[in-house]
Amino acid sequence: MENAETRSNTGFRSNVGAVGVGVIVLALATAVIHLYDFVAHGFLGTGEMLPLFQFLFVGNFLAYVILLGVLYSPVSSLASLRPFARAFLIAISVAAIASYFRVEVYGLLGNVDKVIEVLLIAVVTADAALSGDGFAGGGMRGALAQLGIGIALGVGMFLFLSLFIGNN
Repeated sequence: MENAETRSNTGFRSNVGAVGVGVIVLALATAVIHLYDFVAHGFLGTGEMLPLFQFLFVGNFLAYVILLGVLYSPVSSLASLRPFARAFLIAISVAAIASYFRVEVYGLLGNVDKVIEVLLIAVVTADAALSGDGFAGGGMRGALAQLGIGIALGVGMFLFLSLFIGNN
């Protein structure tokens, strides 16, 4: 199933389409928010952020940017990794949302970021459905498979992180 995105015979996207632009904008927005929080409250800012959280905020920034690169890069050898990139984008978003509520340090920017991450999960799932690539043969089944795998990985990441993060 093809959408507005056209694919060459090498497997890379020749245009991104509206859903892809949504994924890019939302993922970059949450990446920049994580980087901002690190800079403003971490080692470069007030220093009130614990070292573990500094590592996680920088890690989230890097993960979002790298996964976007894998997902939308015109490098044809990365085409087979796109379903994994989508699943990991979902996983990081799920883990970040759950961790936010676990540590109970709320603020306007954090709340906005959680809305962005929920929207990112939805738009990444739509991208998977429209892409024609992925697990379970692509399409809606592939999108649901990527969503399920992403949620499971995200919950697993959150549970692992919960061993190290407490309330406040």
